[in-house]
Amino acid sequence: MSITFLIPIFNEVKTVRKAIEETIKLNVTSKEIIIIDNNSTDGSKDIIEEYRNKENIHIIYQKKNLGFGNSIQDGFLKSSNEFIYIQYGDLEYDINASIEMLKLIKKKNLDVVFASRLKNINNIRDKLKEVFKKPSYLATLFCTFLINWFYGKNFTDIIGTKLYRKEMIQPIVPKTSGQGFDFELVSLISKRNLRVEEVHIKYTPRENSSEKKIKFYHLFNALYAILITKLKK
Repeated sequence: MSITFLIPIFNEVKTVRKAIEETIKLNVTSKEIIIIDNNSTDGSKDIIEEYRNKENIHIIYQKKNLGFGNSIQDGFLKSSNEFIYIQYGDLEYDINASIEMLKLIKKKNLDVVFASRLKNINNIRDKLKEVFKKPSYLATLFCTFLINWFYGKNFTDIIGTKLYRKEMIQPIVPKTSGQGFDFELVSLISKRNLRVEEVHIKYTPRENSSEKKIKFYHLFNALYAILITKLKK
């Protein structure tokens, strides 16, 4: 099983080294790592540059901040392996879940595996408790509800990290460059009825929420991407 780990980075000087090292340590038979730096200005580039001559590590430096979506588009196009996993540089998602996801996608011949922070929460009351602890989950629940409603799905969390089968995803990679990218891609995956399952993933939010790249107002980007994809023929 060959897998590409895409690590998009923008000003993650506190965590970028650990994100790369954790990916290197994963016990996977055949892997490559593609680091895409979106023109960081906080010293992240200096750390990334230390890995330039490491085996199976490729580095892409964007000349300016082109947005998360553009970074992932570049990574998808340059990936040379059968599967692609997104490893966020802020370490909020436990990368060890990628091993379980890889086993599942092969075992069930899936096209995509979603990593859900809410999969093991089985009732509305407990989900609402999580929302009160982490208000950002409210946007998660709303966007997930829309996707489920539009396409007859039963997802619990469409915002978490994902594992993709490259041959199924490359033909439908969105053109959105900003924060709407992931929502457009999930919409396209659902619209084309690709084979998808979810696994639970351990989620550790940043201690300083002000450092998060995704803000509440990005909900409007998400809604636009979901609605416009639904309306397209």
